[in-house]
Amino acid sequence: MRFPTPKANPNLKRWEGTAQEFFFYTKLDHFDAEGKSSSFKMRYLIDDTYWDPETGPILFYAGNEGDIYSFYDNVGFMTETIAQGTKGLLVFGEHRYFGVSYPFDPSVAFTPEHNVYLTVEQTMMDFVELVKYVREEYEMQDKACVVFGGSYGGMLAAWLRIKHPHQFQGALAASAPFLYFKDAPSAPEFAYAEIATQDFRSQLDKSPELIKEAFTDIMASTSDKWAEMSTIFNTCTPIQSKSDVTHLY
Repeated sequence: MRFPTPKANPNLKRWEGTAQEFFFYTKLDHFDAEGKSSSFKMRYLIDDTYWDPETGPILFYAGNEGDIYSFYDNVGFMTETIAQGTKGLLVFGEHRYFGVSYPFDPSVAFTPEHNVYLTVEQTMMDFVELVKYVREEYEMQDKACVVFGGSYGGMLAAWLRIKHPHQFQGALAASAPFLYFKDAPSAPEFAYAEIATQDFRSQLDKSPELIKEAFTDIMASTSDKWAEMSTIFNTCTPIQSKSDVTHLY
């Protein structure tokens, strides 16, 4: 059961660059051996501004830890450059347990008894099933699907391409540390930090110490310093609380 059901119709007026919001019923547990898993509503966005139904691929964004609109609003390279160049259909899938795609009430969703379904494997299957559904609804069974993502979303993009090549014919994994785990021999845990530190030190020997001192001062700052900090960092709104300082960090 899915809600609502969008239909591809080339005669309809274009959506003029604005994403349409839909919901897709996905299984809470894709690996339930008895096949009795309950379902919940997962949000996804469709943008067909540049889509050519005859030739365009599916351009799928693998949502990560956040509201899906925050990703849609910040990936112009995908929504404008790539979509226009390929005449692709943009699809943005929201990650379970984020945005409005909660399988349980948000007040209890992250408690131990409820967050057991918050896994990479379950999330990947959400996206696999969503792409299968979009292919059917938009009659795109013969079109390629390229998955995009950044950071953790980039890790998902790479893993989706590796684990489900029949659904994802390509992947662009931006800033994706998919081999970067604690104690992993493939990528020492502090390798990136050490390289970045040497970069700064090569320009000014005491740069790392100065940066560390500055971050310490920022986090320890009190309200009498916030106006000055707002000016220095040219913040969109004045810093008014410790929470604002944390977000600045």
